[in-house]
Amino acid sequence: MNKIETISLHIGHIVNVEITPSVEQAIRLARQAIEAGQTKVAAVRMIYPAIANLPRELIWYAIIHGANLSSRGAVTYYYNMRRKPLRK
Repeated sequence: MNKIETISLHIGHIVNVEITPSVEQAIRLARQAIEAGQTKVAAVRMIYPAIANLPRELIWYAIIHGANLSSRGAVTYYYNMRRKPLRK
């Protein structure tokens, strides 16, 4: 059973998200990448392809908790990944 959590977005909205196993896996991978010395953008670039088909709120949640970013940073990274997901 998936759990329900909330994220507070920088625009003043609170959103409920259903945390799926793929989101939990993405969070773990991003945290491992950062612990291994990679940058936040590298961590997000690594997990984005696996979660790109999910609703944006779930992607934001994974970025916030996996790469330890603010909601504003997560939204920025999300739109940058959507625009050029493989840019180095």
